[in-house]
Amino acid sequence: MGNLLSVMVHAANIHDTKAGIFVAKKAFETYPSLKGFCADAGNTFEREVSEQLGLTVRFQRKFKIFLGIFCPNVGL
Repeated sequence: MGNLLSVMVHAANIHDTKAGIFVAKKAFETYPSLKGFCADAGNTFEREVSEQLGLTVRFQRKFKIFLGIFCPNVGL
């Protein structure tokens, strides 16, 4: 289950993989029992979470929904 734990709005010129650590830190401060995070990409995010929080990042493949039909790995 992927619950929303923290949100951050940032400038459009900052990539999510770079800004993700700030959201992860905020979530970890609020919920110190977190054991890790899931993401769809981001080696920078994975490294920063490991170095700064000592947690792991598990990568999930991307899924796309097309007209209500589940279509994994479809380049739409």
